[in-house]
Amino acid sequence: MSKGKLDWIDIILILLGLYIAYQLIRAILGGSWQTEGLIIALLIFNLGLTWKLNMNFEGHIAWHRVKDDK
Repeated sequence: MSKGKLDWIDIILILLGLYIAYQLIRAILGGSWQTEGLIIALLIFNLGLTWKLNMNFEGHIAWHRVKDDK
């Protein structure tokens, strides 16, 4: 995977984040989802971001291991 290229998981997380932000604004203005639904959606979004960052972090650590072995 090259730098600057959006992976399919990145696109899904961006779309999910935008949709949740839209719903959050609607909830603040007095409509849309119930509070529980927003909290669950934010937790799922957070889980997705954590999973994505963990994959990047593990790849970075693996790069250091290979570099140190040389």
